[in-house]
Formats: sequence, structure tokens, C-alpha cells
Amino acid sequence: MNMLMFYFILVGILTGGILSLVFGLKQTSGTSDFSKSIFGIQSHDLISNLILFAIGLTVVFLSVISFFVKDLTFPRKYPLKFTIETLFMALTGSSIVFLMSYLRENKVSITTFLEFLLLFVKFGVLHILLQFSGFYSSIFH
Repeated sequence: MNMLMFYFILVGILTGGILSLVFGLKQTSGTSDFSKSIFGIQSHDLISNLILFAIGLTVVFLSVISFFVKDLTFPRKYPLKFTIETLFMALTGSSIVFLMSYLRENKVSITTFLEFLLLFVKFGVLHILLQFSGFYSSIFH
């Protein structure tokens, strides 16, 4: 398991380095100081799309694994604990958006609440998928 994590980290570092090198060598002026264009593609758009693709692929992968594994041992044995755990995981992971909004913009707006709800659902679903896929059972036993 540790070797697999090492490979994923290595692939991430190499991919980031290659993208930085490509956008650094073949750059044209972008829309901001933090965004460059290569072959007509903005670096910000490319990175955002890659992140969204990776998140979507992860959710699909975990959903398929969850469908086949169906590790429901803990949720069936302790439904209240699992519900509290899921709500806590979703709340703690998503509540940081309020602090970030306050520290960066000095205000909390309706957009902040919408982002909180989106992250709350994302972290809650991720927690459930990790349980149903057997990930938690394998690391905690």
C-alpha cells in the first residue's frame, strides 16, 4: 500500500512539473499574471478541468467499487455512529470555507453558503463511498 501511494505522489509531482515546464516555455500573455496560454488553452482552464475530471473519475471509481463490495458492516451495526460520523466528516471538511471567505474577503456572502453546501455534500458522499467500498474496513482492521 505504501508503494502505491509513493507512485501516485511521484506521478503527481511529475505531471505538475511537466505542466509547469510546458506552460513556462511555450507561454503567451494570458488574462492575468497567474494564467498563461499554450496552444490557445489557458492554464487555469486546463488545471480546473483536470481537477474536475479527477474528482469525477474518483467518484465513478468509488461508486463502482462500492456497488460490488457493499461493505455495510459498520453502518448496519452502528447506524447512529455512522450517521454522526458522516455528518461530522462533512461538516468539518466544508466549514473551512467560512474562515477562508472571512480572511480573504472580510465578508460571508450567499456564495459562501452555496460553496459550503456543495462541499458538505461532496465530503459526505465521499465518506459514504469510502465506507461502502471497503476502504475504511481495510485501513482500520
